[in-house]
Amino acid sequence: MKVIAAVNGLITSEVAAFYALRYAAVHGFPLVLLHVKNSKDSLDDVERSMDVIEEAAEIDNVVTERVVLGGDPIKAIRSFVDANRVDILFCSTSKRCRFFEKSLREQLVRSPLSADLAVVQVVRLDTHYLVRNMVLAIQEDRLSVKKFALFASFAKAYKAATEVYSVTLVDAKKLTELDIPLTRSMLRKINDRLSHYVKLACFMDIPLRIKHAVARNEI
Repeated sequence: MKVIAAVNGLITSEVAAFYALRYAAVHGFPLVLLHVKNSKDSLDDVERSMDVIEEAAEIDNVVTERVVLGGDPIKAIRSFVDANRVDILFCSTSKRCRFFEKSLREQLVRSPLSADLAVVQVVRLDTHYLVRNMVLAIQEDRLSVKKFALFASFAKAYKAATEVYSVTLVDAKKLTELDIPLTRSMLRKINDRLSHYVKLACFMDIPLRIKHAVARNEI
């Protein structure tokens, strides 16, 4: 299996590639640094980014491969993914697109890929090596195996403490009717349904706790 990091020469895609590198390292997968030629990106910047990522990959003993494609970006990426055993593709968000243009990330999200897609929104440039705590927000007990596998992979890669933050949405009437015994019973049922993830985290030696919130709005 391979891990792909889409690289466009910007610092945000470089940071996303570092997350891809950590994921590849923890699973022992090779990392593909992929770029699709276009009129907006500088190939010199792309190659410089790839140089930086490859230096870090060498430290983590991760095998890397450079792939530069041409043509329609989505068709080129889909064709490459279909022709290779790809586990997941990492890409970053971009603010360069005009409002009437769709970014590569938006097109990938809407495109049927034969691999998982991880979209990295970079808020701070130093977070890819400063991760100490990780939080996964979910509604009630709605946690898929795929989502937990990605979450656990990064927790293992960064040796981070983890928290699943379960939010239960209720309307105003229901909120006023909730008393302590009823709330405890409701949250206990959620904990029971999430208990297999807690057991799996324990088996993987990942510190995990579950926290709850009852609110009218998940934000």
